[in-house]
Amino acid sequence: MCDSHPSRFGMDQHSSEKLARLWTEAQPVVGSYILSLLPDFHQAEDVLQQVAVLLVREFDKYDASRPFLPWALGIARNMVLKSRREVARNSKHIIGEALIDQIQSAFQEQPDAWASVRKALRRCLGEQPQKMLELLRWRYAFDMKPAEVARRMGVTAGAARVMLHRARQVLRRCIKRYAEGGGQWA
Repeated sequence: MCDSHPSRFGMDQHSSEKLARLWTEAQPVVGSYILSLLPDFHQAEDVLQQVAVLLVREFDKYDASRPFLPWALGIARNMVLKSRREVARNSKHIIGEALIDQIQSAFQEQPDAWASVRKALRRCLGEQPQKMLELLRWRYAFDMKPAEVARRMGVTAGAARVMLHRARQVLRRCIKRYAEGGGQWA
């Protein structure tokens, strides 16, 4: 495709490449932001995809003289609010708009910190036994309730909750050890 020919989204190759670079950098932060506001992993994943589509559609409105991340987080905020309104009557987790704004500010101000935490989390997960990874995957990737995790593991719901608590503690300590080492392992 030549620079002068628009894609099916009305973007030339240069704009498409610029958006791809900006989104590749911002996507982990935007995804973490969305996941922090929506309790359901699959709902958060759907919203992240909707944000990406909207960014493509609206990219011609982006002011390149301003940082991309706040713009993308603003779009994500609106999509989160829309999604929350759609499921509000079934949701047990109510977060006000003021808190959503505070969380957005935190993600905007420290994108490198989140990248460091993700890197540490990946490394810490790689150090854990397979049984613990399975437990965490069932609970968080597949959004299973502790009772369902317990059934799959052949333990009581209370035992599953204790195991999940311990797994989170192990990961928290591991990430903290990484952070205290200044991004290196202490």
